[in-house]
Amino acid sequence: MKQIFICLLFFCLKGYGQELKEFRPPAGFKQVMKAEGDLDRDGINELVYVYNTTRKSGEEGFFRVLYLCKKQNGKLKLWKENHSVIWEYERYGRIFEEVPDLNMSIKNNTLIVEQVFNSNSRHSHKYKSILRYQNGDFYLIGSTYNDFDTCEWDFQYDINFSTKKVNIDYTYGTCEDDKTPPEDEFLNFSYPFKKMLKMDEYIPGQTEHKIPGKSKYFYY
Repeated sequence: MKQIFICLLFFCLKGYGQELKEFRPPAGFKQVMKAEGDLDRDGINELVYVYNTTRKSGEEGFFRVLYLCKKQNGKLKLWKENHSVIWEYERYGRIFEEVPDLNMSIKNNTLIVEQVFNSNSRHSHKYKSILRYQNGDFYLIGSTYNDFDTCEWDFQYDINFSTKKVNIDYTYGTCEDDKTPPEDEFLNFSYPFKKMLKMDEYIPGQTEHKIPGKSKYFYY
């Protein structure tokens, strides 16, 4: 009996004891991306989708939604739904078709989301977010943010939340012949993060911390 109880407990912890609903995205939602891979280390691949929704955002665009699904009994079941990690599309009513604005993959049991947003013709924001399933939820374990201006700067903030290591590259430039850009600066330090953010707590670009000993901040 003890062995049977242990086996049942194992399957419940792995998610097989969950009564998941069948995956049925709302009418009008459009699938724009799909990734497949093992996220909970059970040897069975999960499926992750990004859908464009019909819900308008406050920035004259439309929201996107992230669906994480499991295969159970030959059917696709909704495991988790997230509305914070994926940025809106057609934000501010603009579409930059020359730049792929979204990429997603599963590697080493982690979900990797890469997004690009152009605030204007010369200024872009690129986010790479690495999320891992642990302790019954998804957590942000890594982030790389690139803030790029064609003529002024190329800043990159790379963070490993597991090791609490932060690497920052400040690279400067200019498009004016008579102007000298500031000297480049490279920072590497440990930061005492109070906690790792859960997926549902994380909005790319909405978190900042002061750099120790500096008047500047780093972002993710």
